[in-house]
Amino acid sequence: MLPPWNHLHPAIVHFPIALLMVAPLLVLVGLLWPGQRRGLHAAALILLVLGFGALLLAMESGEAVERFARATPALLGGLRDHELAAQKATLIFGLLGAGFAALWVTPLVRRRALAPHVELGLLVFWLFLAAGGVLALARAGHLGGHLVHDLHTHARPETGVR
Repeated sequence: MLPPWNHLHPAIVHFPIALLMVAPLLVLVGLLWPGQRRGLHAAALILLVLGFGALLLAMESGEAVERFARATPALLGGLRDHELAAQKATLIFGLLGAGFAALWVTPLVRRRALAPHVELGLLVFWLFLAAGGVLALARAGHLGGHLVHDLHTHARPETGVR
């Protein structure tokens, strides 16, 4: 049997962090290894989709933690900062995923590849934006760690039937 939803948050949050931090690395490796670019970029797209879905689950489970956490002024401020950082990271990676998917699908729809210099420029620009996304995600994770380790936030177990 699964533990209560609010207790899954610490386990769930590691998946989007890992998936979304590895995806840009695969894009970079694909740029450096042109012979394997298509496969590496397909893998990066899959990681972006899975990571974004995991981000949504993490945010939902985080809402459950917030409902059961003992509220103090420091905790409420920390929760607000963590939640805003997580929302920002989710928005950024949603846009990054959509942009990368568009780069992936455009040649298929046009039935011809983008010019190599255009594709390279767009991918380098995407990587630049992805670096900002990784920093936003790292900040959200850091603020979450601050809640747990510095403010000792732990959700009380859910009791009763909803």
